[in-house]
Order: sequence, then C-alpha cells, then structure tokens
Amino acid sequence: AELAMAMGHVIGAALCGDPIFAEWAARTNIPCVANVEEFCSFLKAEPVDWIFSVANPFILPPDVFGRARRGAFNYHDGPLPRYAGVHATSWALLAQETKYAITWHRIDNGVDTGDIVVQRQVLIAPIDTALALNLKCYEAAVEGFRELLTGLANGKLTAYSQTLGNRSYFPKRRRPDAAGCLRWDQSAQDLSAMTRALDFGPYHPNPLCMPKALIGNEVVPVRHLEVLPRRSGLPAGSLVDIHHSHWRVATGTHDVDVCFGSSDGRDLDARALARRFDLDVGDRLPMLSDDEARSITAVHEMLAPQEEFWRHRLEQFKMLQLPFLSSSVAEAPPRWQTSSWLIPSALAKLSPIDRTEYLVAAWLIYLARITGEADFQLGWTSASDGSQAGLKPVEVLVASVVPMEITVDLSLDFAQVRRAVAAECAQLKERGSFVQDLISRWPTLRGVEALRSHRPWPIGITITRDSCSVPGDLVLSPSAGATLCGDLLTFEICALDGSVRWHFDASRLALQQIDRMTQHFGNLICGVMADAGQPVGRIELLSSAERTYLLEDLNRTAASYPSEVCIHQLFEAQV
Repeated sequence: AELAMAMGHVIGAALCGDPIFAEWAARTNIPCVANVEEFCSFLKAEPVDWIFSVANPFILPPDVFGRARRGAFNYHDGPLPRYAGVHATSWALLAQETKYAITWHRIDNGVDTGDIVVQRQVLIAPIDTALALNLKCYEAAVEGFRELLTGLANGKLTAYSQTLGNRSYFPKRRRPDAAGCLRWDQSAQDLSAMTRALDFGPYHPNPLCMPKALIGNEVVPVRHLEVLPRRSGLPAGSLVDIHHSHWRVATGTHDVDVCFGSSDGRDLDARALARRFDLDVGDRLPMLSDDEARSITAVHEMLAPQEEFWRHRLEQFKMLQLPFLSSSVAEAPPRWQTSSWLIPSALAKLSPIDRTEYLVAAWLIYLARITGEADFQLGWTSASDGSQAGLKPVEVLVASVVPMEITVDLSLDFAQVRRAVAAECAQLKERGSFVQDLISRWPTLRGVEALRSHRPWPIGITITRDSCSVPGDLVLSPSAGATLCGDLLTFEICALDGSVRWHFDASRLALQQIDRMTQHFGNLICGVMADAGQPVGRIELLSSAERTYLLEDLNRTAASYPSEVCIHQLFEAQV
C-alpha cells in the first residue's frame, strides 16, 4: 500500500482482515472496512479503477471485481499454474523444490486461474523454513507489485493465460502426511523437509500441523532437525546417541539430530526426555505403518474444516469453579472416586434421547444456580462412534475433551433452556474435535497454561453407552471405560438408560458434597417435571428438611440467661 501511494496512486479503501494493517490504514487516513458487506457497499457508492487482493483471508463475490473499472489482481505466493490454493510455500518445501516463484494474476471466476501478469523467481535454499521462504516471497511480491503498477501506468502490461494442464491445487483442508508425525524409515531429506515446511517461527500461527515425534503413547513437538553427513547403519528409528540438547536418530538414509520443544514453545532437555520415557541408546522409537499414517492423515483432514471454530472457542477459554471445595489445591496424583449410579425415576417415561437432553440441561441449570455464572464452558466428551477404535496414534493426536459453551438464562423456563442445550449438543456433534497440537500452533492459545493439560476444564460432561446395570456402591477410581473430561468433577450420563454418576477428585471435593449435589439434582428434576413452565431460577433445589435446617434450625439462637442481672454484670462475670 505504501508503494502504491509513493507511485502516486490514491487508495480509496482497505478491507482489513489484520488488526495491524487496520491500525496502519487508520493512521494513514485510508477508509477501512471490516467485512465483505461493507466493502461491497463502498464499491457501489464509489467505483474504483483497480482492486488488489494481497494475502486476503476473505472470500469476495464475483460481482465485487466487476466494480473495478480497469481490473482486479491477486497476489499468489506460488508459481502458477503450479501450487494453486493455500499454504503453497509449505507444499513446495515438502516437495523439496529448489526453484520457486510468486505470481500476480488477474482475478476471474476461478481460484488462482486468472491470466498471469507478473511472475518473479525465488530460489529455495536447502535450509529454508516456511518462515524463511515466506519472507523471500514477500520481498519478491513487493518488487512484482512495483512492476505491475508500472505496467498499468504505462499501458505495457502483458498478460498470458495459464496452462491449466500443468496445474496443481492444494485445498485449505489438505494436511501433510501423518499430521506431521516423523516416520523414521523415510529418508533424512524427507524428514528435514517435513520439519522445515512446518516451521513458521515462534510468533506466527502455524495453519497446518506441528512436526512431531511419536514417543511411547505421546507426541512431542520437534523444534529442529539436522541431517548429518554420516550413517550409523542402525535400524531406522534407533537412538544413536542422546545429548542434553538433542537425540541422534537413525533414519532410512543418514542419521539426524533432533531437538524437541514443549507445547508452550520452550526447548526441552533431551536427556530428561529420554529418562521420562525410559529410553537409552540403541532403543527404537515407534514407527507408523502405512495404514496408520493414512488413517492419521484422513482424520486430520476430516477435522481441518472445523479448526477455525475450535480456535475461536478456545480463545474464549473460561473456567467454572464450584463454590464448596474442601481444598483448592489438588493432590498429585488426584484421588479419584466414583459415585454410585443414579436413575432419576421422574424421567422414566421419556425416550433415551429426551432423557439425555433433560439430564444435560438440568445439570447446566444446577451449575448456573450454584455458581452464579450465566455464561460458562465445560469439558465435553460424547460417546464414540467406534470409527477410531484401536487407532492409538489417532487417539493421541486428537483432543478427547472439547469445550461446551452455554448461556443459561435463569428467567427462562426449562423448555427454552433445553432448546439452547440441544442446539449446543448438536453443534458439538457436528464439529467433532480438533487436533491436539492446535494449542501449540497458535500464539493466542499457547500461553494459556490450562489448555496444555489433558483436562483444561475443572468440570465436564461425558455421554457414554456403558449400561450401569444396577446401582452400585462408591468405588475408589473411575471404571476403565469412563472418560474423565473434568479436572475436578465429571458428570457421566449413560445414553442407554438415563443413569448418571459423578467422578470426582476426593482431595478437593468431599463425598458429603457429592451426596448433597445428588439430592439437589434430584430435586431440580422433580421440580421440572412438576412444573416445567416456571423460570428455572425459581425451581426448588432444597428438600423441606434442608430448608428447615438452614432457615430455622440454624437461626434458633435463643438461650436461657439470668434475666434479673444487668448486662454489665454479665460482662463482669465473664472477665
């Protein structure tokens, strides 16, 4: 934009998807529009000569470009017709290209299909990362833009159509092989390409995935990988050496030095990492099979379209705290206990789907009542459809707990709250989950410590299909099939028969409080079934006995005293 103004052009308006660009536009007195609708309205009122689309995150309707009297042009960070689509620089690094280019092209009705007007060559060095190549492309783009503006000014701009037979296209949902998990039986050059293609630097979002190593039942981010000129001859995946800063690992070709990082971006002590997983020189790291890699890639690409939704929700991270904790500090490890199953008899005549919705809605109403919070998030885990059963690497990579976000208006009746809860449950089912490394890939999420844990939310809800058979006694730990999605308390609902139970950390939440919550919850459900039209904030939670105890018994403070004695004499008697 500064270059265009320096060459004598006037910028009529800027559609700003970036806050830094919006701030610059405001300082420069350039009208800034926030969305596509405002941009269309502006063009209707004030037609322009040219429209330039540069790193544009918005999808503009075709009629927008028709409002430019002399044409519209787009900057693409790839050598069209090859590498059309998004994240072109990373795909070029994965393909181990050495020659590359950026393109300015006319905008037509296709995606990156318009006539080419300027193309500038960019050379790729063997050590280039996605960040380094992006910077090279930006520099080439500025010089290409100067050439474009000069050609438009002197009328000597030459355009030529793309040879679409040579076109390659990378859609937004496409992801690298095995979600960036390094496969040690590949060549060292392939592993280096994977690591560099997914290195966007510490301050920029990573829109694809983290390069990572599968170690035991966990994945560890890889910060850097260096190809060595020698080959140990050990089987691929073998640990050749362990240093404090890196592991030396055998691959399908040369050995590599691998540096690891934590999910918050810090370097990891490689020796401490080896001790954590009980690894020593000569041990072999896990190797993904082709089928496992394909499954991981397929799941990653299936979840990719939902990533923006989950990122926005995670950026609004909220923790809901219970008001009656026996201790605010958790023991390590937690003392998990599980209550006996409860089958609310008041819901017996409802269908299984209705029972589940009633129970979820009632639990959320109860939480809103006792915490005083109307807007909150809980951890959520729903019954698995079995599509990923037995795929341990997929289970490790995909978040098992996602945020449920709800607003409970206590002035509404139960049916109204239930509709809002049902809509949120339907959305959670549609959105599925997200890949776990989303947290470490986005700077806005990476700094939230709680999000880096397996159970970020203190309170959770899990829907299971495990039949409870008959109510049982309190057990000291959750059953193997139960998914704990709350760091403090998980409310489990069996979708088959409508039974419920609580899993709780007894070091912070006393059994007496669980019993009290159970009683209150039952009272709430009975109140709903008795009068569903009353505001949910007025449904009675206390039993008559508890209400009498709290309001009357505790206030019976009358005591006998010698009424014939003056008050100052009573004080003197106590001194």
